[in-house]
Amino acid sequence: MVSVWHFNVANLRAKLPGVTGTLELDPKKPFRSTFAVSIEASSITTGHPRQEEFMRSESWLDAEHFPLITFTGNEITPRDGGYSIGGGLTLRGVTRRVEGPLVFHGVVSDPWGLRAGFSSEFTVDRRDFGITWDRTFDWGLMAGYELTFSLDIELAYPDQALAQAPQQVI
Repeated sequence: MVSVWHFNVANLRAKLPGVTGTLELDPKKPFRSTFAVSIEASSITTGHPRQEEFMRSESWLDAEHFPLITFTGNEITPRDGGYSIGGGLTLRGVTRRVEGPLVFHGVVSDPWGLRAGFSSEFTVDRRDFGITWDRTFDWGLMAGYELTFSLDIELAYPDQALAQAPQQVI
């Protein structure tokens, strides 16, 4: 999910459902693990078709010329109360280093193998990625400069040897 301060009164939140990703886990040195996320820019949804068309347009994401938003994480660092992640965010063909907190929610055995959960949130200045479109009013900008990315990640590792059958509920 990505959000931007909109009309100076509320956050406009958009989902980006066209997501794929990989995790390369180094079991001996887990902090050297790497991951990559790829998002189809044209998949952005807000619930308002005209707004979605505008966000896909050249003024914002320019999904026609830059079809993918990517994040490649190559740094996981322990810190007080959790971890931080660092890597390269590419938006509209521009790559910038970003860093944010990473919360690990644990690993469970499910009917298909293992499942792990993580969450993170980081903020970037959209102008750093070439999103410079603006409309100003006496009360301020139509759309703020900060884009906040909120990630809720669920990873599945299919392996029947690690799977757990559900218990019977009475």
